[in-house]
Parts: sequence; structure tokens; C-alpha cells
Amino acid sequence: MKNLIVAVLAVSLFSCADNKNKIGPIKKEIIPVRKDSSTTTLIPHFDGRCNIDNDVSSLGIGMVIVPLKFSLYDDSLLKGEPQLVDMYEKYDSLNNVCSCVFDPEYGLMHFACTGKTDRAYRVLINYSQVKWLPREKDYQFKTWEQYVESSFGIRRKTTSDSTRTPIGLVRKDPSDLADTVSIPAGKEMFCAMQVKGDWVKVQYDCFYNSDNNPYEGQPCRNYINKCANPITGWLRWRQDNKQLIDIFLMP
Repeated sequence: MKNLIVAVLAVSLFSCADNKNKIGPIKKEIIPVRKDSSTTTLIPHFDGRCNIDNDVSSLGIGMVIVPLKFSLYDDSLLKGEPQLVDMYEKYDSLNNVCSCVFDPEYGLMHFACTGKTDRAYRVLINYSQVKWLPREKDYQFKTWEQYVESSFGIRRKTTSDSTRTPIGLVRKDPSDLADTVSIPAGKEMFCAMQVKGDWVKVQYDCFYNSDNNPYEGQPCRNYINKCANPITGWLRWRQDNKQLIDIFLMP
């Protein structure tokens, strides 16, 4: 898995401000959604670009996972004319709709949810713009606890300099004052076992660095109990409304 190379598109991501009718090609090297990625990029504010992993002004209470075709509203009563979005029409309906997780080529658009009513979810697009999604069966809401714990795996984000140093330490307890836990050398991957506030209990994926991983492509919870000498600890996954981990939603 770690040896897979993500194909990088030959063209650069165009700014929406420079091209009113297109969102531009997606930067395929920025894929914290999948476990074969080794790079991430953060955008501190929305500047017209939309990557696959995008910052938002508030992580809110969870994520809303939308169907391939969905409707965005300006009001919580859903009375106004909706903006109809089709993920496969990248150069039309997706214009200026940048979600927290944005990978329409794989049918993935996940919106940070900051609140909900009986009829709608309040979500963020383009970093801080408020929109509303209908509370219907095809729109799936997950708390952050559910979202993180159902992932294929997680890892620490790294610094943006050449050292790519992991951010944060694995600790024995969910506290910045707790003792640290040593992690084997090599590329890391963890299985999220339990979310507790801003912390997540993790178990080191002992198979991730194997040349012939027998469980490649499976969610980590399917096999993590097969590690002979399990290494567990706690990671801070969120701090000051910043997400400190990459969450992998597919193999």
C-alpha cells in the first residue's frame, strides 16, 4: 500500500477567480482520503482553490456525507431555490462549492456540520460560507466520533517543511502531560479505537510497513487485533478547531 504512487495531473489547479465557469482540475497528489497518500496541504482560508482536504472555519459537530446529486439551500426552512449539485458535472454545478472533503471523482463530498434543525443540516462551504442541506435519508450525518472511528486508518499530520515531522506525540493517557509512547521507525498508520473529546485512542498498525501486507485494502478494525505486540496510546486529533490527523476513508 505504501508503495503505491498517486498519479499527479499534468496541469495545475486553476483559481475559481480566474475562471468563472470551471473549478479546475483537482490536485490528485493531495489525498488524505486514501491510505496510499504521503502528502497533505492545508489552506488557511478559502482563496478560490479547492483541494481534496480543505480547512474550514469550524469543525462543528460532525460531517454530512451527501449523495452524488444533492441540493444546497440558503435558508434553514429550505424554502428558497436550491443549488443543484451533481458531482460528475465538475465544470458546471460544482463551481464554487468547496467542501471539507472534496473528491467528486470518487463520489466523495463531506461537509463540516455546525448545527442542525428538524429539517436541515447547517454546513460550511468555501471555508466559512454557511449553507443548508436537507435532512433526508440519502444525506448521512456522522458525529466526529463516528467519523473518526469508522475510518480505514489515521495518522498524524506533518509539518510543511522538508523534515515532514509528525505533529503531536502519542501519549499513554489523553493529556498533554502524560508520558509519551514510542512508535517504530518507518511510515506510520494507526487504527482509531475510541474518540474522547479532542483525543483519540489508537493502536499502531503493525502491518502497514510490511512489504506483503496480508490485510491491504481492509479497514484496520478487521485485523488490528492480530498484532502480536500491540502498541496503544492517545493522539490529540483536534486542537483550537484545527484537525491534527489525516483520516483515511478508503484503502
